[in-house]
Amino acid sequence: MPALTAAIANLKGGVGKSTTTVMLADGLAHYYGMNVLVIDLDPQANSSQMLLTERGVQAASDQGKGTHHLLGDFVAGKPAAAAPFIMPNAVTLEELRLAEEHDERLGWISSLPAHPQLRLRELGLEEEWYSKAGTPTTLSDALAAYFRKALTPILPLYDVVLLDCPPHLSPLARAGLALADVFITPTIADSVSTWGTKQFSEWVGKFIAPDLPKRNFVLITRFRDTKYARQVASDLREIYLKDRWFGPTIPESVHVLNAMDRAAPDSYNTFRGKYAGVTSDVRRLAERFTDFMSQRTGATWQKVRD
Repeated sequence: MPALTAAIANLKGGVGKSTTTVMLADGLAHYYGMNVLVIDLDPQANSSQMLLTERGVQAASDQGKGTHHLLGDFVAGKPAAAAPFIMPNAVTLEELRLAEEHDERLGWISSLPAHPQLRLRELGLEEEWYSKAGTPTTLSDALAAYFRKALTPILPLYDVVLLDCPPHLSPLARAGLALADVFITPTIADSVSTWGTKQFSEWVGKFIAPDLPKRNFVLITRFRDTKYARQVASDLREIYLKDRWFGPTIPESVHVLNAMDRAAPDSYNTFRGKYAGVTSDVRRLAERFTDFMSQRTGATWQKVRD
């Protein structure tokens, strides 16, 4: 069965999209033994840096890997193929590495990483496209078709593909949304983030997925347990997004920030070591999203680790 493709997206920046991407990738790979592909479409390259380190992101680019190189093939009119641009090892967890060494792979993470060069390449493409009377919509459609063709042959190799999308609606960002089977919407329990989340939800529902409610997994992140935050979270669940599937509330924690800091491209940590203080949050996130996946696909997954 081809992988379920999930876009982690919100128009509001700073709500934890990249952190959610990495936590979910680690949780699904560790607990359920899933083979996960993380595609980074954000030129900030945060999820790529969290998985590969800054040095690893640059090394990947130097090796011709990454979304900006795939975009370069689109510009050059080359055949669509994503496989040559994927970093096959973006694993940071010791348990996954050791299982692989013993030829008993139980969960894995690969990456189609981003690089800051992606924005420059995207800008150059937009200028060229628009100079020939193209529009943002036709460019978005062309990119979506190209990326879909590039990814289709490799989707059976994965259980889930996570698309880390930028906080805007550029043609490349819109193409990423068009590729998604489901949409993961991280948000913070405050009025500004709620407003941005409502705008994003309305836009996606109108232009991408009219059936968004049943395809939408909402995650309240960086939660501070105050009366105000509890009220906003309640409003999100019961009023603004009452028909969505909600994941667990992820607390604001220095442990989450520390978990995203990989020391070196060849360094590994145990799951409990990496997520010290928030292991239960990552476990609940993986469990809840797996339930959501099962509802969407009819497939079931069993835990391979506790």
